[in-house]
Amino acid sequence: MSNKYLNSEKHHKEHSKWDRRGFMKVLGLAGAGSISLGSTNLSVLNSNFITNALSDSVSDRVLVLVRLKGGNDGLNTIIPLSQYDTYVSKRPTLHIPNNKIIKLDDNHGIPDYMSNLMPFWNDGKMKVVNGVGYESQNLSHFTSSDYWATGSTNKSEMISTGWLGRYYDEKHFDFNMNPPEKPIAVQIGSNANLIFSGAQRSYAFAVANESRLERVAERGEFFGLDNLPDCTHGDQLEYLRRVTNTTYDYAKVINEAFKNSSDADTYDNEIGLEKQLRLVARLIKGGLGSKIYMVSIGGFDTHGNQSLTHEVLLTYVADAIKKFYDDLNYEGLDSKVLSMTFSEFGRRVKENGSQGTDHGSAAPTLLFGPALKGSGIIGDWPSLDNLNRRGNMYNSIDFRSIYQAILKDWLCGDSDYIDKAMLGNEYDALGLGFGCDDLDIIDYNDLFNYHHPIYTNSANNVNLNLRIKQTHKINIRIYDILGRHINTVFEGELTNGEHSFPLSHNQGGKISSGQYFYRIGISGGQTLSKSFVVR
Repeated sequence: MSNKYLNSEKHHKEHSKWDRRGFMKVLGLAGAGSISLGSTNLSVLNSNFITNALSDSVSDRVLVLVRLKGGNDGLNTIIPLSQYDTYVSKRPTLHIPNNKIIKLDDNHGIPDYMSNLMPFWNDGKMKVVNGVGYESQNLSHFTSSDYWATGSTNKSEMISTGWLGRYYDEKHFDFNMNPPEKPIAVQIGSNANLIFSGAQRSYAFAVANESRLERVAERGEFFGLDNLPDCTHGDQLEYLRRVTNTTYDYAKVINEAFKNSSDADTYDNEIGLEKQLRLVARLIKGGLGSKIYMVSIGGFDTHGNQSLTHEVLLTYVADAIKKFYDDLNYEGLDSKVLSMTFSEFGRRVKENGSQGTDHGSAAPTLLFGPALKGSGIIGDWPSLDNLNRRGNMYNSIDFRSIYQAILKDWLCGDSDYIDKAMLGNEYDALGLGFGCDDLDIIDYNDLFNYHHPIYTNSANNVNLNLRIKQTHKINIRIYDILGRHINTVFEGELTNGEHSFPLSHNQGGKISSGQYFYRIGISGGQTLSKSFVVR
């Protein structure tokens, strides 16, 4: 591609559209709803949905999605040594020279500036999935990003929900009645992404950049409802602040997790991906309990002068991931965290006239973490000789195969929910190394004989009667119809046998009339909940 295209109206319009849409999504104005208050823009995630789903997960596993925004050049990330001559001929100026390649195996290598990934490879903590993409690759940033987020490549049917959003919509259809206490997903700075969007709301606590997350984590700020003007504007402002406070409830727990941990001395940079991962590590160490984090780094749209730009970016990614896992390892938490890179597409095989590469198709996806139980290559590099009419490789592995594997074997999801998340489609199974057989999962059916609200003769007093089969750590909390936490009835170790707890009283006082929900949280297992009415 020439500089003529780089400076063309078409190219700039594509990026402008992409960025505007992404900006609106991060602010939550497309879908979930959002408010800009002060200098902090937060997606309002309507407290009641996927957040609960992952916090109620049967395991303490964490997924970290690392978005390489712009279309990462997979050929200069994982170098196809088995097709090296063809690779060099297609990229006479952009290829990685032999003396600057570190071999992973006889057929694959990485540039030497990504050497910080070698401890992962040597210690069995890295897998490469080759040729990831989809048929008839769309080369628009905007459209392809949506395809990766929604899991649908059907041009005739626009999908507005993400693969994770659908999964948790299905799993927690009663989310409004069973509000979360912790954010399921924390998303930093990834524009134009629908991954966490459900049918009615977004499931991610989303901030535009790492600095805003740090501010929330440090201050745990929220907005008061007092002294508002007695007029229509005041009513609207009260409503907006109430909705916003739902999100800031998560700010409080984020603040608590932040204060319960400390920064490691492994990090150097105070901006960008490294800072994002530092904050993620700190929240994990502090016990936030969120199951999914998404971080993002841009700059991979390397149409021109790619060599230096791409080297800087990949060096930064490799360094940040190593520091992140060194931090987790020091706390003994690295085995609980799986990380995965993804990008909307790869780059064209042949270099262009601007010493760069144009939008392409298939590219490798990288996974990191001890849970992989051995390094390896999944799938073969697509042929560099058998290209489509645009000069791009054919994908060999559908990206949704990775999604399916994560839902099934990492998050240990129910097959019915996974089916809905995958839009009823089945994809090839990938052996990524992890599974659910070794999880210590507690089945509440083996723990509880029954639990039920019991009403007295006056119907004003309601007791929770339950029978537990074995001594276990339990918490019992009450929520109102709007999902607000009203009271913690019990928290601690509960002995086996029969127990009764008053539900209609709060710290010695009577709970006002209305409908409520109790939720029994089981340490290491699931939650149980039912509604009750105080008259």
